[in-house]
Amino acid sequence: MKYRSLPEALLMALALSGSTAAYSQTKDTLYFYNKAKIVGKLLEISLGRAEIDANGIGIVNIKNTNIESIHATSRFFRVETIHGRELQGYLRRSTTPGMVVVKILADSAVVRVEDITKLLYYGKTFRSRLTGNMSAGYSYTKSSDIGRLNFDGIAKYNTRNSTSAADGDLIVTSESAAIDVERANFTVSHLQAISPVWRAAVALKYQRNLELGLNRRWQEAVGVAREFLITNHQLGITTTGIAINQERNSDDVEHGSVEALLSVKYDFFSFVRPNLTLSFVESGFLGLTETDRFRFDGEINIDYELVTDFYLSLQFYHNFDSRSPATGQPNIDYGFVAGLRYKF
Repeated sequence: MKYRSLPEALLMALALSGSTAAYSQTKDTLYFYNKAKIVGKLLEISLGRAEIDANGIGIVNIKNTNIESIHATSRFFRVETIHGRELQGYLRRSTTPGMVVVKILADSAVVRVEDITKLLYYGKTFRSRLTGNMSAGYSYTKSSDIGRLNFDGIAKYNTRNSTSAADGDLIVTSESAAIDVERANFTVSHLQAISPVWRAAVALKYQRNLELGLNRRWQEAVGVAREFLITNHQLGITTTGIAINQERNSDDVEHGSVEALLSVKYDFFSFVRPNLTLSFVESGFLGLTETDRFRFDGEINIDYELVTDFYLSLQFYHNFDSRSPATGQPNIDYGFVAGLRYKF
Protein backbone atom coordinates (compact mmCIF):
# COMPACT_ATOMS: atom_id res chain seq x y z
CA MET A 1 0.00 0.00 0.00
CA LYS A 2 1.33 3.41 -0.94
CA TYR A 3 1.13 6.06 1.80
CA ARG A 4 0.48 9.70 0.88
CA SER A 5 1.81 12.80 2.53
CA LEU A 6 -0.47 14.80 4.86
CA PRO A 7 -1.02 17.64 2.30
CA GLU A 8 -1.94 15.08 -0.37
CA ALA A 9 -4.33 13.33 1.99
CA LEU A 10 -5.98 16.63 2.93
CA LEU A 11 -6.40 17.59 -0.73
CA MET A 12 -7.96 14.22 -1.50
CA ALA A 13 -10.31 14.49 1.47
CA LEU A 14 -11.40 17.96 0.35
CA ALA A 15 -11.98 16.75 -3.19
CA LEU A 16 -14.05 13.79 -2.00
CA SER A 17 -16.08 15.92 0.39
CA GLY A 18 -16.62 18.51 -2.34
CA SER A 19 -17.87 15.93 -4.80
CA THR A 20 -20.12 14.37 -2.15
CA ALA A 21 -21.54 17.80 -1.25
CA ALA A 22 -22.09 18.61 -4.92
CA TYR A 23 -23.99 15.33 -5.36
CA SER A 24 -26.11 15.84 -2.24
CA GLN A 25 -26.94 19.39 -3.28
CA THR A 26 -28.76 18.13 -6.37
CA LYS A 27 -31.39 16.25 -4.32
CA ASP A 28 -34.23 17.70 -2.24
CA THR A 29 -36.53 15.50 -0.17
CA LEU A 30 -40.06 15.84 1.17
CA TYR A 31 -40.82 13.54 4.13
CA PHE A 32 -44.42 12.54 4.90
CA TYR A 33 -46.19 11.47 8.08
CA ASN A 34 -46.89 8.03 6.56
CA LYS A 35 -43.08 7.46 6.36
CA ALA A 36 -43.00 7.85 2.57
CA LYS A 37 -40.80 10.45 0.85
CA ILE A 38 -40.29 12.12 -2.54
CA VAL A 39 -36.85 13.01 -3.89
CA GLY A 40 -36.29 15.67 -6.56
CA LYS A 41 -35.98 19.45 -6.85
CA LEU A 42 -38.13 21.62 -4.57
CA LEU A 43 -39.60 24.48 -6.63
CA GLU A 44 -41.83 26.47 -4.27
CA ILE A 45 -44.41 26.50 -1.50
CA SER A 46 -47.46 28.65 -2.19
CA LEU A 47 -51.21 28.64 -1.49
CA GLY A 48 -50.95 25.82 1.02
CA ARG A 49 -48.98 23.32 -1.04
CA ALA A 50 -45.41 22.41 -1.99
CA GLU A 51 -44.34 21.90 -5.59
CA ILE A 52 -41.47 19.51 -6.35
CA ASP A 53 -39.99 18.23 -9.61
CA ALA A 54 -39.80 14.58 -8.54
CA ASN A 55 -37.25 12.17 -10.01
CA GLY A 56 -38.85 9.96 -12.67
CA ILE A 57 -42.33 11.39 -12.08
CA GLY A 58 -42.36 15.07 -13.00
CA ILE A 59 -43.84 18.04 -11.15
CA VAL A 60 -45.94 17.00 -8.14
CA ASN A 61 -48.05 19.20 -5.82
CA ILE A 62 -48.26 18.17 -2.15
CA LYS A 63 -50.49 19.61 0.57
CA ASN A 64 -48.49 21.20 3.39
CA THR A 65 -50.57 19.30 5.92
CA ASN A 66 -49.13 15.99 4.62
CA ILE A 67 -45.48 17.02 4.98
CA GLU A 68 -43.61 15.89 8.08
CA SER A 69 -40.37 17.74 7.20
CA ILE A 70 -38.21 18.99 4.31
CA HIS A 71 -34.53 18.61 3.38
CA ALA A 72 -33.50 21.00 0.58
CA THR A 73 -29.86 22.09 0.39
CA SER A 74 -29.54 22.41 -3.39
CA ARG A 75 -29.93 26.21 -3.30
CA PHE A 76 -31.19 29.11 -1.21
CA PHE A 77 -34.85 29.88 -0.63
CA ARG A 78 -36.82 32.88 0.62
CA VAL A 79 -39.22 31.67 3.33
CA GLU A 80 -42.20 33.70 4.58
CA THR A 81 -44.35 32.56 7.54
CA ILE A 82 -47.79 33.33 8.95
CA HIS A 83 -46.09 35.26 11.76
CA GLY A 84 -44.60 37.80 9.34
CA ARG A 85 -41.08 36.37 9.48
CA GLU A 86 -38.89 36.35 6.39
CA LEU A 87 -35.94 33.94 6.34
CA GLN A 88 -33.37 33.17 3.66
CA GLY A 89 -31.26 30.04 3.53
CA TYR A 90 -31.48 26.32 2.83
CA LEU A 91 -33.67 23.72 4.57
CA ARG A 92 -32.73 20.77 6.77
CA ARG A 93 -34.96 18.05 8.14
CA SER A 94 -35.99 18.56 11.77
CA THR A 95 -36.09 15.79 14.35
CA THR A 96 -39.47 17.16 15.48
CA PRO A 97 -42.40 16.06 13.24
CA GLY A 98 -44.05 18.94 11.40
CA MET A 99 -41.00 21.21 11.69
CA VAL A 100 -38.19 22.24 9.34
CA VAL A 101 -34.84 23.93 10.05
CA VAL A 102 -33.99 27.01 7.98
CA LYS A 103 -30.18 27.27 7.96
CA ILE A 104 -28.93 30.86 7.68
CA LEU A 105 -25.11 31.01 7.50
CA ALA A 106 -23.92 30.21 11.05
CA ASP A 107 -27.43 30.57 12.51
CA SER A 108 -30.63 28.57 12.08
CA ALA A 109 -34.37 28.88 12.78
CA VAL A 110 -37.00 26.17 13.30
CA VAL A 111 -40.44 26.78 11.78
CA ARG A 112 -43.60 24.70 11.32
CA VAL A 113 -44.10 23.45 7.77
CA GLU A 114 -47.78 24.47 7.94
CA ASP A 115 -46.74 28.01 8.97
CA ILE A 116 -44.89 28.58 5.69
CA THR A 117 -47.10 30.78 3.51
CA LYS A 118 -44.55 31.25 0.74
CA LEU A 119 -41.25 29.65 -0.21
CA LEU A 120 -39.48 30.82 -3.35
CA TYR A 121 -36.33 29.58 -5.01
CA TYR A 122 -34.48 32.48 -6.59
CA GLY A 123 -32.51 30.45 -9.13
CA LYS A 124 -29.58 31.37 -11.32
CA THR A 125 -31.43 31.04 -14.65
CA PHE A 126 -34.33 33.08 -16.01
CA ARG A 127 -36.62 30.04 -16.38
CA SER A 128 -36.01 28.84 -12.84
CA ARG A 129 -37.25 32.19 -11.49
CA LEU A 130 -40.41 32.24 -13.59
CA THR A 131 -43.86 30.98 -12.51
CA GLY A 132 -47.39 31.70 -13.66
CA ASN A 133 -50.69 30.50 -15.09
CA MET A 134 -53.04 31.16 -17.99
CA SER A 135 -56.66 30.43 -18.87
CA ALA A 136 -58.95 30.82 -21.88
CA GLY A 137 -62.59 30.26 -22.80
CA TYR A 138 -64.85 30.70 -25.83
CA SER A 139 -68.60 30.89 -26.39
CA TYR A 140 -70.70 31.20 -29.59
CA THR A 141 -74.39 31.21 -30.46
CA LYS A 142 -75.56 30.68 -34.04
CA SER A 143 -78.83 32.54 -33.51
CA SER A 144 -77.00 35.80 -32.79
CA ASP A 145 -73.86 34.98 -34.80
CA ILE A 146 -71.81 36.39 -31.92
CA GLY A 147 -68.65 34.75 -30.59
CA ARG A 148 -66.81 35.70 -27.41
CA LEU A 149 -63.22 34.83 -26.51
CA ASN A 150 -61.82 35.51 -23.04
CA PHE A 151 -58.22 35.12 -21.92
CA ASP A 152 -56.31 35.89 -18.72
CA GLY A 153 -52.89 35.02 -17.35
CA ILE A 154 -50.03 36.02 -15.11
CA ALA A 155 -46.27 35.47 -15.10
CA LYS A 156 -44.08 36.19 -12.04
CA TYR A 157 -40.32 36.59 -11.83
CA ASN A 158 -38.86 36.04 -8.35
CA THR A 159 -35.51 37.23 -7.00
CA ARG A 160 -34.05 37.28 -3.51
CA ASN A 161 -35.93 40.40 -2.37
CA SER A 162 -38.44 41.20 -5.10
CA THR A 163 -41.25 39.94 -7.31
CA SER A 164 -41.98 41.29 -10.79
CA ALA A 165 -45.21 40.35 -12.53
CA ALA A 166 -47.00 40.77 -15.85
CA ASP A 167 -50.72 39.96 -15.83
CA GLY A 168 -53.77 40.71 -17.88
CA ASP A 169 -57.18 39.72 -19.16
CA LEU A 170 -58.86 40.22 -22.50
CA ILE A 171 -62.38 39.87 -23.94
CA VAL A 172 -62.75 39.82 -27.73
CA THR A 173 -66.14 39.73 -29.49
CA SER A 174 -66.82 38.75 -33.09
CA GLU A 175 -70.04 39.57 -34.95
CA SER A 176 -70.29 38.59 -38.62
CA ALA A 177 -66.99 39.83 -40.09
CA ALA A 178 -66.30 42.41 -37.35
CA ILE A 179 -63.87 41.65 -34.49
CA ASP A 180 -63.35 44.07 -31.60
CA VAL A 181 -61.55 44.15 -28.24
CA GLU A 182 -64.40 44.84 -25.83
CA ARG A 183 -62.41 44.87 -22.58
CA ALA A 184 -58.69 44.64 -21.78
CA ASN A 185 -56.46 45.02 -18.72
CA PHE A 186 -52.68 44.56 -18.78
CA THR A 187 -50.35 45.37 -15.88
CA VAL A 188 -46.60 45.21 -15.34
CA SER A 189 -45.69 45.58 -11.64
CA HIS A 190 -42.73 45.27 -9.29
CA LEU A 191 -42.73 44.68 -5.51
CA GLN A 192 -39.47 45.32 -3.64
CA ALA A 193 -39.18 44.04 -0.07
CA ILE A 194 -38.35 46.71 2.52
CA SER A 195 -39.28 44.51 5.54
CA PRO A 196 -40.90 41.08 6.07
CA VAL A 197 -44.42 42.47 5.47
CA TRP A 198 -43.83 45.83 3.73
CA ARG A 199 -43.16 46.30 -0.01
CA ALA A 200 -42.41 49.25 -2.27
CA ALA A 201 -44.66 49.03 -5.35
CA VAL A 202 -44.55 50.43 -8.89
CA ALA A 203 -46.89 49.56 -11.76
CA LEU A 204 -47.70 50.39 -15.37
CA LYS A 205 -51.24 49.53 -16.54
CA TYR A 206 -53.21 49.59 -19.79
CA GLN A 207 -57.03 49.50 -19.78
CA ARG A 208 -59.77 49.45 -22.42
CA ASN A 209 -63.51 49.26 -21.68
CA LEU A 210 -65.98 50.16 -24.40
CA GLU A 211 -68.97 49.80 -22.05
CA LEU A 212 -67.60 52.67 -19.93
CA GLY A 213 -66.75 54.77 -23.01
CA LEU A 214 -63.01 54.24 -22.49
CA ASN A 215 -60.98 53.73 -25.65
CA ARG A 216 -57.77 53.37 -23.64
CA ARG A 217 -56.16 54.41 -20.39
CA TRP A 218 -52.45 54.34 -19.54
CA GLN A 219 -51.75 54.46 -15.81
CA GLU A 220 -48.45 54.81 -13.92
CA ALA A 221 -48.62 54.17 -10.17
CA VAL A 222 -46.24 54.19 -7.18
CA GLY A 223 -46.98 53.25 -3.59
CA VAL A 224 -46.38 50.96 -0.64
CA ALA A 225 -47.93 47.55 0.06
CA ARG A 226 -48.40 45.57 3.26
CA GLU A 227 -49.28 41.90 3.74
CA PHE A 228 -51.97 41.06 6.32
CA LEU A 229 -54.41 38.29 7.35
CA ILE A 230 -51.58 35.79 6.96
CA THR A 231 -52.78 32.35 8.13
CA ASN A 232 -52.54 28.75 6.95
CA HIS A 233 -55.38 29.26 4.47
CA GLN A 234 -55.53 32.95 3.66
CA LEU A 235 -53.29 35.80 2.60
CA GLY A 236 -54.03 39.45 1.92
CA ILE A 237 -52.11 42.47 0.71
CA THR A 238 -53.17 46.11 0.63
CA THR A 239 -51.55 48.81 -1.52
CA THR A 240 -51.89 52.58 -1.33
CA GLY A 241 -50.29 55.25 -3.48
CA ILE A 242 -50.66 57.75 -6.32
CA ALA A 243 -51.71 57.05 -9.93
CA ILE A 244 -51.24 59.24 -13.03
CA ASN A 245 -53.62 58.61 -15.96
CA GLN A 246 -53.68 59.41 -19.66
CA GLU A 247 -57.15 58.64 -21.06
CA ARG A 248 -58.72 58.61 -24.51
CA ASN A 249 -62.51 58.29 -24.72
CA SER A 250 -64.61 56.68 -27.45
CA ASP A 251 -64.62 60.02 -29.35
CA ASP A 252 -60.77 60.01 -29.36
CA VAL A 253 -60.60 62.98 -26.93
CA GLU A 254 -57.44 62.93 -24.75
CA HIS A 255 -57.55 63.70 -21.03
CA GLY A 256 -55.11 63.47 -18.09
CA SER A 257 -55.70 63.10 -14.33
CA VAL A 258 -54.09 62.23 -10.99
CA GLU A 259 -55.73 59.89 -8.45
CA ALA A 260 -55.13 58.46 -4.98
CA LEU A 261 -55.43 54.69 -5.01
CA LEU A 262 -56.24 51.99 -2.46
CA SER A 263 -56.19 48.31 -3.47
CA VAL A 264 -56.97 45.19 -1.43
CA LYS A 265 -56.19 41.64 -2.63
CA TYR A 266 -57.29 38.54 -0.72
CA ASP A 267 -56.56 34.84 -1.38
CA PHE A 268 -58.20 31.87 0.30
CA PHE A 269 -57.02 28.36 -0.51
CA SER A 270 -58.28 24.91 0.44
CA PHE A 271 -56.78 21.57 -0.55
CA VAL A 272 -58.92 19.21 1.52
CA ARG A 273 -62.32 19.00 -0.25
CA PRO A 274 -62.91 20.74 -2.53
CA ASN A 275 -59.46 21.55 -3.94
CA LEU A 276 -59.95 25.21 -4.82
CA THR A 277 -58.56 28.72 -4.59
CA LEU A 278 -60.72 31.82 -4.09
CA SER A 279 -59.30 35.28 -4.65
CA PHE A 280 -60.61 38.77 -5.07
CA VAL A 281 -59.09 42.17 -5.68
CA GLU A 282 -60.85 45.51 -5.22
CA SER A 283 -59.23 48.81 -6.23
CA GLY A 284 -60.60 52.29 -5.49
CA PHE A 285 -59.42 55.52 -7.15
CA LEU A 286 -60.23 58.98 -5.79
CA GLY A 287 -59.66 61.94 -8.12
CA LEU A 288 -57.14 64.55 -6.94
CA THR A 289 -57.25 66.78 -10.03
CA GLU A 290 -60.91 65.83 -10.59
CA THR A 291 -62.34 66.09 -7.08
CA ASP A 292 -65.84 64.99 -8.13
CA ARG A 293 -64.70 61.69 -9.69
CA PHE A 294 -64.11 58.26 -8.15
CA ARG A 295 -63.74 54.79 -9.68
CA PHE A 296 -63.84 51.13 -8.59
CA ASP A 297 -62.32 48.13 -10.35
CA GLY A 298 -62.73 44.61 -8.96
CA GLU A 299 -62.91 40.91 -9.73
CA ILE A 300 -63.53 37.60 -7.97
CA ASN A 301 -61.81 34.43 -9.18
CA ILE A 302 -62.49 30.80 -8.27
CA ASP A 303 -60.17 28.01 -9.48
CA TYR A 304 -61.23 24.37 -9.03
CA GLU A 305 -58.57 21.74 -9.74
CA LEU A 306 -59.72 19.11 -12.25
CA VAL A 307 -56.39 17.30 -12.70
CA THR A 308 -52.81 18.26 -11.80
CA ASP A 309 -52.05 21.82 -13.02
CA PHE A 310 -55.42 22.15 -14.86
CA TYR A 311 -58.29 24.09 -13.28
CA LEU A 312 -61.83 25.15 -14.04
CA SER A 313 -61.65 28.96 -13.77
CA LEU A 314 -64.63 31.20 -12.97
CA GLN A 315 -64.38 34.99 -12.86
CA PHE A 316 -66.81 37.78 -12.02
CA TYR A 317 -65.65 41.34 -12.76
CA HIS A 318 -67.12 44.78 -12.20
CA ASN A 319 -66.08 48.37 -13.00
CA PHE A 320 -67.66 51.64 -11.91
CA ASP A 321 -66.84 55.20 -12.95
CA SER A 322 -68.71 58.12 -11.42
CA ARG A 323 -67.91 60.13 -14.55
CA SER A 324 -67.68 58.18 -17.79
CA PRO A 325 -64.90 59.40 -20.14
CA ALA A 326 -67.45 59.48 -22.99
CA THR A 327 -70.65 60.89 -21.43
CA GLY A 328 -69.56 62.40 -18.11
CA GLN A 329 -72.32 60.41 -16.41
CA PRO A 330 -71.96 57.51 -13.92
CA ASN A 331 -71.51 54.15 -15.62
CA ILE A 332 -71.02 50.55 -14.55
CA ASP A 333 -69.82 47.41 -16.30
CA TYR A 334 -69.90 43.83 -15.03
CA GLY A 335 -69.70 40.33 -16.39
CA PHE A 336 -68.96 36.66 -15.83
CA VAL A 337 -66.42 34.53 -17.70
CA ALA A 338 -65.42 30.86 -17.49
CA GLY A 339 -62.52 28.89 -18.87
CA LEU A 340 -59.78 26.34 -18.28
CA ARG A 341 -56.61 27.44 -16.48
CA TYR A 342 -53.13 25.92 -16.73
CA LYS A 343 -50.53 26.67 -14.05
CA PHE A 344 -46.78 26.44 -14.70
